[in-house]
Amino acid sequence: MSSYEIKADNNSESADYYCDCPYGGAICKHVAAVALAINDEKTITITSHEEVPDEESWEQLIKDAKPKDLRNFMLGFGVKNQDFRLQIKLAFLKPLSVENADNIPYYQSQINGIFDNYDYRGFIDYRSSYKAINDVSKFMTKADNFYSKGNLNEAFCISAAIAMEGVKAIQYMDDSSGECGGAIYEAFQVIENILNNNKPSHELKERIFNWLYEQVQNSDYRSYGVGDSLEPLFFDTAASLKQMDIAYEFIDAKIIELDKEDGWSKKYYLQSYLGQKINLLQSEGRTVEADNIIDSYLHFEEFRQIRVAQALSASNPEEAEKLILDGIKIAQQDDAPGTVHQWKDQLLELYKQQKQAFKYNKLARELFVENTSDIKYFKVYKQTSPKDNWEEKRNKLIAELNNKKRGYYGGISLDDLAKIYIEEQMIDELFAIVSSSNSIHTIIKYTNHLKEKFPAELLEYYKAAIEIQAEQTGRNVYVSLVKYLKQMAKLKGGLPAAKGLKVSLLNNYKNRPAMKEEFWKLNWD
Repeated sequence: MSSYEIKADNNSESADYYCDCPYGGAICKHVAAVALAINDEKTITITSHEEVPDEESWEQLIKDAKPKDLRNFMLGFGVKNQDFRLQIKLAFLKPLSVENADNIPYYQSQINGIFDNYDYRGFIDYRSSYKAINDVSKFMTKADNFYSKGNLNEAFCISAAIAMEGVKAIQYMDDSSGECGGAIYEAFQVIENILNNNKPSHELKERIFNWLYEQVQNSDYRSYGVGDSLEPLFFDTAASLKQMDIAYEFIDAKIIELDKEDGWSKKYYLQSYLGQKINLLQSEGRTVEADNIIDSYLHFEEFRQIRVAQALSASNPEEAEKLILDGIKIAQQDDAPGTVHQWKDQLLELYKQQKQAFKYNKLARELFVENTSDIKYFKVYKQTSPKDNWEEKRNKLIAELNNKKRGYYGGISLDDLAKIYIEEQMIDELFAIVSSSNSIHTIIKYTNHLKEKFPAELLEYYKAAIEIQAEQTGRNVYVSLVKYLKQMAKLKGGLPAAKGLKVSLLNNYKNRPAMKEEFWKLNWD
C-alpha cells in the first residue's frame, strides 16, 4: 500500500508532490497517474490499495486530462527530470530558421548542456561519460534523420556542434572507452557524406569548408587523438572547391610549427603534411613541384616507395634495388627494425621476380636468421639451395643459431628450432627438445610427430608432467588434468597407463573432492 499527496496552487501554474513508495526517480507512477487526473484546483491525499494502474488507465488519463493541466504538469516534471527535457527537445526539434542558416551555436548550447549535467567538480567520470555520450548520440540520430530527409544544412549543424563540444569535453572526462572520440569521428563521417552528396548547394559547401578550416586550427583534435579524419576532409574539400592556396598556406604553417617539436610525432606529422601537399600539387598538374618534395625527403619510407614503384613500372629493377638498399641503410641508422624488415621483404620479392637466385638464397637465409619464428624464409632458403650440399648448409645454420644467446633479437627459441626439425623430419632432434622439457604443453604439442617412434618414452614423459601439474589445486587444474589424461590414453598402450595414473592421483590426493568429481567424467571402468 502506498500513500501519496499532490498539491496544486490556485492558478494551477506549479505543483508539489509526495509519495512513500520505494521508487527513487524524479516522479513515480502513482503521482504521475493522479496528476493527470486533476481537473479541479485542490489538494488530494489518496491511499491506494492498487500497486500500479494498468496501461489502459494511464493512457485514458492522458486522453481525459485538460490540455492546460497536462501542459503544466509536463513543465513541472521537466524541471526535475533532465532526460525528459532532452526527449522533449529531440521529439519537437525543428530547423531554427531558413535553409542554410547557421544553427551551430544553438546545437552547441544543447550538447554543452548535456556535458554540464554530468560534470562533477570539473570532471566527468567513466560511468557518467558513457551516459553523456549516450545522450549526445540522440542528437547524432537526429542528424542522420535530417540527412536522410535531405535537410543537409541541419545535419551539418548538429554534426559540427557534436565535434566542437565533444573535443572540449574529452579534455575533462574519462574517455578510456573511446565513446566520445567515436562520436566525434561519427560527426566527421556525416559531414563527409554531406560533401559527397550531389545535393548540397555551393553556399553550404563553402560554409562547411570555412568551418573545417577553423577546426583544423584547433590542435586539440590532434592532441586528443581525434583529428585523423579532420585534416584529410579539409584537404579534400579544399581541392573540390579549388581553395588550394588556403590549403598550402595551412600546410606550410604546420611544417614551420613542427620545426619546434621533437620525437617520433615530428617525423610522422611532417611526412603526413608533405604527403598532402604532394597530392594537392599532383591534382593541379604541378608534378615538378611534387617531384621536388619527394626527392628532397627520400629518407621517408612513403616517398621512397613512390620512387621504387616508378622504377619498377619503368622496367628498371637496378634502380629499384638501389633505392631499397639505401632505404635499408637509412632504417638501420634510425634503429627501425620493422622498417628494415619491410624493405628486405620487398627486396626478396624483387630478387625472386628477377630470378636472381644467388641473391634470393642469401637474403632468404638472412631474413630467417633475423626472424626465426617465420619458417617461410627457411623454406625459401632450402628450395634455392643445391640439394647435394643442403644437409651441410642446414646443419651450419642450426649451429649458428644455437650458438647465439637465446631470447629477443638473438638465437632461436626451442619452438622455432622445433619447426626446423619438423620441416626436415629430424625426429631424434625433436625428441631431444621434448625430453628436456617437463612441460605438458610442449609434450602434447609435438606428440603427433613423435608417437610412432617413441611411444613408451612419451608415456613416461606424460606421467611425469601430469604428476607435476597435479601438485596444483583448483577445479580448473582438475579439468585440465582430465584433458591431459585423455591425450595420454591415445598413445600406444596409453589407456591402461592413463587409468593407472588416474587411480594413483586419486589415492595421493584423497582430500580433493573436486578432483574426484572431474575424474569421474573420464568414464573409465
